[in-house]
Amino acid sequence: MNRNIILERPVEVRCWRVVGRVAKAEKRPELMPVLLRASETRGTDARDVAEHLLFEPRTRRVVAERLLDIGVAYKLLEKRGRGFVLTESGGTAIDTEKVLVPEKGAWTIWASEDPLLHSPILCVDAWKEPLAFDEIIGRKQESAKRRSPQKLPRWIRNVVGAPVKPAAGSGAEIRIDDLEDKAEAVDANGSLRMRWNVGDGRLQLTGTLEGNKVATELEAPSIPPNRIWRALLENEGLLEQWDEKRQMLCVSFDDTNDPEREAMSRALNFKSPYLECYEKFEPLNVPDVPITAPSEADAQSWAKWRLCARIRDYATSERYGAWRNEAAAPFKQYEIELPTRMELFDEVCNRTPDRPDPRFWRLAAAEDWRL
Repeated sequence: MNRNIILERPVEVRCWRVVGRVAKAEKRPELMPVLLRASETRGTDARDVAEHLLFEPRTRRVVAERLLDIGVAYKLLEKRGRGFVLTESGGTAIDTEKVLVPEKGAWTIWASEDPLLHSPILCVDAWKEPLAFDEIIGRKQESAKRRSPQKLPRWIRNVVGAPVKPAAGSGAEIRIDDLEDKAEAVDANGSLRMRWNVGDGRLQLTGTLEGNKVATELEAPSIPPNRIWRALLENEGLLEQWDEKRQMLCVSFDDTNDPEREAMSRALNFKSPYLECYEKFEPLNVPDVPITAPSEADAQSWAKWRLCARIRDYATSERYGAWRNEAAAPFKQYEIELPTRMELFDEVCNRTPDRPDPRFWRLAAAEDWRL
């Protein structure tokens, strides 16, 4: 049943143009030996780098100092006392053989507050400011009039300094080192959706952004599917009907229809699925939810209905015995008493004496011919 829980919703995307410094991954082979040296020795300095990596402790000391300063600027190394130690970012650079290199400029940032995202940053691209001529006289004059800088929200500024993988970007890691307080809000020009397959543990972000297709596999929340199922039931007022041990919904016989009574399952419609911490989702239909009787009386009525529904052929002794077993099988926890063939024949006969039910003939023939 849990594999049928698929929660979906649109993702609200917002977009800004802002000036700041963003670090993107690049190959910087000249820095790798320095980082490895700092990792191996648990700290290094200019003399150590010049002697062991540049093989000239005196004349190459200035070069060594420059490499170490770049490492600090890129947040790969940290100055500690008179030496330099490897940072977490430096360790990542060694593993990936890529360095996050900061670049000052104007950027377009797409972001969302959707709580299923580990980071609100969806995509970051460099943006080229229009020329003054275009803004004052040229074709971009009208758009320039509409530009109105506003303060960036706190939830965007909170990502500054932490490496992230934008969910709708290229998949490469970036780091936003700083952003100016004011930014220009612009149309996001995209449509994204979140799809969470709870049973399979898959979370997908799909759609388009700036004309580019987005199809990203994200890390799904580490919540047991059964816990999510119970939360959905509780939100719909159905939790008290759920039998946790048997993983079935208890439904009275009178509240079921014929297909449900036969299949021992029903489709549940959740009009407004809601999960604490993950908010609201679109209406959800979960098919084939197992159902059972909540009481012995319901089970008795249900089993008898199932028996009568099986009389679609001559009720020979062998067939009738099999039908009785099939009818009572879903209710093993109760003492089910089903009528014998003769008892059911009398009941059907007395119920419709003027116009016998078709089952009457199937029972009567088998009884008369002692089949």
